Amino acid sequence: MHLLAPRAAALTLMLALTLTACGKKTAPSAGGDTSGGDTTAAAPAPSGPIDIVFDDEEWDEEETMSFLEETADCGDLYALEPAAMLGNLSDPQISCLEDKLNVTEVQTFKKRLSLLLIVDAWSSGESERMRWEALVRRHLDEFDRSDPDLCYKFARHLQKRGSEYGEEAVRWADVALENKTRWTGDTYVSRVYSLLKLKSMAAADVWQASEAAFSANPGDESLREARDTRRNEAKTMAREWLDYARESGKDPTRAFDLCVSAAGTEQYCS
Repeated sequence: MHLLAPRAAALTLMLALTLTACGKKTAPSAGGDTSGGDTTAAAPAPSGPIDIVFDDEEWDEEETMSFLEETADCGDLYALEPAAMLGNLSDPQISCLEDKLNVTEVQTFKKRLSLLLIVDAWSSGESERMRWEALVRRHLDEFDRSDPDLCYKFARHLQKRGSEYGEEAVRWADVALENKTRWTGDTYVSRVYSLLKLKSMAAADVWQASEAAFSANPGDESLREARDTRRNEAKTMAREWLDYARESGKDPTRAFDLCVSAAGTEQYCS
């Protein structure tokens, strides 16, 4: 399925591919903080397939041709698309697409180029997760954040990285929930439940980190206040997860246990 099909109304691709890494890759030239580590360092990957919606707008022939002409220096975009789906874009191709993304003034062009780079990074395997993370962060911050599946996938990736990324995970989970009406039926229930669970787990991680920081320096009043704030956030999010679990017929056991742990009492969670 081509990203560039002129009249495609809802182009999707399964980003949860189980493909091996292919060659070296370059970090994004803009957006996202990539200074914190080696781009080859592996990070836990979300499991399970998630449909990523590439475009829900129809491109007419003129717009499609304009896009192809603007990116012609990078090669045949129809050929680059399957290469990206296999994680096979070369460093020169990535650099060229990055250059085009930075100079084009058309926001829909930026979105498509960004998604092409994201697909390539994810399909390249575990060794490229940090590049994928930086590309998605840039995409959501600068180009488009309306796809709840991409926000969900990113939030889950961040939550699995630990308490340092907990607040950011909660942020993108909230953005996904803002667009939850794009899901229906069982998918809606499953995604909303998973996002509320994700928020609760991320908030609990942040709370536990603040507990450890305060325990190491119990005389610091600012650390005490931070600990109390984080615990209250964890309690509130766990209760929200618990309520939805009960309403949707999901097993509430884990949500209840976390709620009681954060609240310190069963009464709050009953």
